[in-house]
Amino acid sequence: MKKLVAALVAVFAACSGSIAHASEVYGQVGTEGVGIGYGYSFASMANVRAEFNGFSFSHGFNAGGLHYDATLNLYHGGIYGDFFPAPSVVPFHLTAGLLIGGDNLDGTATAMSGTYTLNGTMVSAAGEQIHAKVTLPAVRPYIGIGFGHSPIAKKGFSMFFDAGVAYGKPHVSFDVPSDIVAEAGQANVNAEQQQLQDKANNWRFYPIVKIGVSYRF
Repeated sequence: MKKLVAALVAVFAACSGSIAHASEVYGQVGTEGVGIGYGYSFASMANVRAEFNGFSFSHGFNAGGLHYDATLNLYHGGIYGDFFPAPSVVPFHLTAGLLIGGDNLDGTATAMSGTYTLNGTMVSAAGEQIHAKVTLPAVRPYIGIGFGHSPIAKKGFSMFFDAGVAYGKPHVSFDVPSDIVAEAGQANVNAEQQQLQDKANNWRFYPIVKIGVSYRF
């Protein structure tokens, strides 16, 4: 452990060089929606950033034998550290961080002609609704690359670009009224839920691309 701490201190000292101690504010748009952020350069080769992004979007999708009318809610904060291998040559950076929030997809199955199809078994809706919710972990790791946010940039406006991926396994909650469960059978309900979970798992790696404008002061 002592060797690890010593190594981290050595890396920090190497990155520090001429300390920049500069701040920036920025706005951006991308696959996380619209966002704002604040960055602080504590070394000539490194900085830290905090931001908030979000958007809400309604759409329909199919999973298993059901069609859902759903709303995607992506609202989360982000904490990042940027490392610049050669900031005096090109403002290219490597980024690691965390996304923090309660991103989710909230949907209600539509009853076609008054029926639902659960794992191939058709049952009467009887005026009741099947509800599903896909929730991502409250904290997800992020890695990426980008240009901009340079710790040695001059004061004023500049543009930046970031691209990366966040990881988090989605959790599916599947709310089926007891009357429908009794008619369809618990095994078919479980199979339908698993099909939705399999579809949601395709999004455990969420691609993030964003572009924006910053002001350094």
